[in-house]
This record gives sequence, C-alpha cells and structure tokens, in this order.
Amino acid sequence: MRLNPSVRHALAEAVATLNDAASASDVCTVAEGVFVPLAEFERRGVQPGIAIRALEDTKMLQRAAAGGPPTVSRQIRDESVIGLILAPAHVEGLDQSLFAPAGLTTHVPATAQRRGH
Repeated sequence: MRLNPSVRHALAEAVATLNDAASASDVCTVAEGVFVPLAEFERRGVQPGIAIRALEDTKMLQRAAAGGPPTVSRQIRDESVIGLILAPAHVEGLDQSLFAPAGLTTHVPATAQRRGH
C-alpha cells in the first residue's frame, strides 16, 4: 500500500525540519523513532485524522504498546504536545543503530541526524 501523497509531502516537509537547527518545529527524534506533532500536519493542510489513518494503513507508526493508541504526548519546551512516532526505518538518513529495529521499507526522504530537542 502506498502512502497518501498529501500525507507523504507533509511528513517529508516536517521531517526535513530536523536538519534546521534554528527551526521552531517540534519534530524530534526519540528513543522509539521520530516524533511528529499532529500540528505539523495541520500546518501543512492535512487533517490529523487523515494522516493517522494513512500512516497506520502503511504500518509506518511506532506504537508505545501493541494495541495502544496511535498518538503519544511528549513534553517539548515545557508544553505537552500530541503527535505520532514514525518508525525510524521510514526515514532515510537516520542512523538506524540508534533506534529499535522496525524492518519496514517505505521511506520519507530526509537527511536527519539531530537527536531530540
């Protein structure tokens, strides 16, 4: 199954902000993968529900617990931010040895190596 083109484009733009040290983006790497706030999709004109469904359908999400909800909350700059964890195997340019193995092959183009905020 292919990722919805508008979701893929929004996700690629959001993940690319990992390379911008001056970015106001809350996208960051976490132990499980890449945390992408739902607001990053909204900012790019994609409804979060559509993004969640598309990423679930393509098995690109890393869930905290099997059968758990697709969204997670992270503290970023003293604020609770709701988002998704993208499995690191789907982001080109990440050092996969820093993450738990995911083993899937659909990729979002990026050359990100920055770890967290």
